[in-house]
Amino acid sequence: MLLNDYRFINPSESFGLITENVNTLRKIEDELRIIFNKYKITETLVPSFEYLELYKQVYQNFDEDKVFKYIGNDGKIIALRWDYTIPIAKYYCLQNTSKEARFSYFGKVFRNEKKYKGRNSEEYQAGIELINIRPNADELCLKILQETLNSFKLENLKLELGSAKIFNRICELTKDDQNIKEILSKKNISEMKKYINDKKINNRLSIFLLKLPRLCGNIEMLNDIINEVSDKVILEALQELKNIYEMIPNKDYIIFDLSMCPAMEYYTGVMFKVYSPNSPEALVCGGRYDSLYEKFGEKAEAIGMSYYFSNIIKAIESGVQIK
Repeated sequence: MLLNDYRFINPSESFGLITENVNTLRKIEDELRIIFNKYKITETLVPSFEYLELYKQVYQNFDEDKVFKYIGNDGKIIALRWDYTIPIAKYYCLQNTSKEARFSYFGKVFRNEKKYKGRNSEEYQAGIELINIRPNADELCLKILQETLNSFKLENLKLELGSAKIFNRICELTKDDQNIKEILSKKNISEMKKYINDKKINNRLSIFLLKLPRLCGNIEMLNDIINEVSDKVILEALQELKNIYEMIPNKDYIIFDLSMCPAMEYYTGVMFKVYSPNSPEALVCGGRYDSLYEKFGEKAEAIGMSYYFSNIIKAIESGVQIK
């Protein structure tokens, strides 16, 4: 086959036509829908196109090279759907209401991934957005998560809990975000030492920063660090994580990653990821974002999560499934 024979080749951004995994995907979809309906979560159909300026106005440091874009009929730049949270937030705020809302979605997002990362640029997702649910939205979201994980029928899953409050506070104290994010995402202790020395960070903060890349473990680890920390904001974030842990019925597979960095800059509180030993990437990601709606001129509390189907199916196909 010739490399330039476009009758038989796909762009590198596309994962092409799929047949062998569709039944697995649809079965998981069906089970998720049953659970979402049980909790009265309304399914939405989100537009495939948005103005690029929407993302640029909502994100402080949005990299427009991450989106696929073209010039629309009105001369403005149109972006293929990059995520679901932003369009749903826009829709909710246009309703001019402060009532609670529960939305779900199923469909693709399109992200211009760098080639070396080995990720597809089109990703099939499902997810939920829980808006203005009080008082225990975190508990509800994680309860729904635990129920849906049974749909995967996978062993040895791990639920990692982290906090954007910790990350944001460190960025505030160091007056830096990009370097800190780079160091923490790689859990690079030697780079952290160099960073502390270069920035001449004070002793109390430097002790915490040196420990932070290794602060990944069980509830005993969390209790130990709670007894050591003096910063009120970080201490509050740690206590919130402990409270959430106490609310979760099944604690056997929960670990804490206090160096977790926000995947989305609008995260403000608890963050979580679900991992399988059969997939290098997270199967589910989520978190709380209480300041996002202010970008649309409204105040609302919200928490949500996304299911990454390509990672889920990869884990199912390569892992030992529960009978």
